[in-house]
This record gives sequence, structure tokens and C-alpha cells, in this order.
Amino acid sequence: MADLMGYFIIGGILIGAVAVLYLPVFLILRGRVSVVKQLSVLLFAGASVIVLYATIFSAWGEDAFRPKVYHLNLIPLSWLRASEGMSEEKMLVQAVANIIMFIPFGCSLPFLFSRLRSFGRSTLIVFTASFIIEFVQYFLGASADIDDILLNVLGGITGYFLFAVLNRSLQRSMHTSRTGRSKA
Repeated sequence: MADLMGYFIIGGILIGAVAVLYLPVFLILRGRVSVVKQLSVLLFAGASVIVLYATIFSAWGEDAFRPKVYHLNLIPLSWLRASEGMSEEKMLVQAVANIIMFIPFGCSLPFLFSRLRSFGRSTLIVFTASFIIEFVQYFLGASADIDDILLNVLGGITGYFLFAVLNRSLQRSMHTSRTGRSKA
């Protein structure tokens, strides 16, 4: 589980850097763009940096685009049966990390783009992004795995349900503040 904590620390540092870089934009747009939308931009940008770092930039090396061996798994849920030299704890950490990395996309995309407020569209975008990442990883020489796509989509779906709960709560809050009544 130390690996998972390391991922959180690196993720926190990357999100912090994105937040510092976004702060001037936030201040300029304050009052013209809702705080929810601005926080969604920050969440999306931070998650994008983390995913690119974890999946593409960490795989970039001497053998990028000229790997000695290509690793491709097209058998769903094979990580449950074969460890390929990894401990069960490391496999579990990677599975959890794949899910967690894509939760922000499922949550922020519907807030940012009204056309992505449907479950199907949001899930399709998350699937497509995950597929593209795995496709690029294959040619970089990192492993490309259908399980990563499935876990990423599961994270996106989890994020979408988080969006649905938050959106419903925000709408109730806005309705209550407009009518001047509070629910008892």
C-alpha cells in the first residue's frame, strides 16, 4: 500500500502545481464563470496531468517507439488469474490506482460540457480516452491492457455518479436559495 500512498503524494504535488498555475485565471474569471465550473476545470486539468504522467511520460524512455518486446493483454480480467511477476498487493494497488485516476474525469466532464451530462456520452468519452492511452502505451513499449481500460471506465462511471449526486445537491441548494425557503 506504500505504492498507493506514493501515487497520492505525486498526484497531490501535480494537482498543487496545476492549481498554482491556474490561480491567476481563477482570479481573472471570478464573478464571470461559476466557481463550480472553475473547480471542474482545475479537477480536469489536474487529473489530465496525473494520467499523462502515470501512463505516458513514465513509460517514455530509451526504447520508446522501439521496444524490444510489446506487451498486449486482450483477455478481460486476466489480472485476477495471472500476476506476471507482480505481488497480489501490487496488482491490487494498480487496479485501485486505475479506478481512482479516472474518477475526476467522470465527475468533471459533465460539469464542464453540458453535452456530456448523459451517462452514455460521458462513459464513451472516458472509454475513448482510456483506449487512446493504452494504444499509445503499446507503441511506447509499456503494456497495453484491456483490464486497464475496464478499470478506467469503472472509475469514470464512479465519477459520473459522484457528479449526479453533487449536481442534484447543487440544484436543490440553488432552488432553496432562490425561493428563500429551507427544507425542514
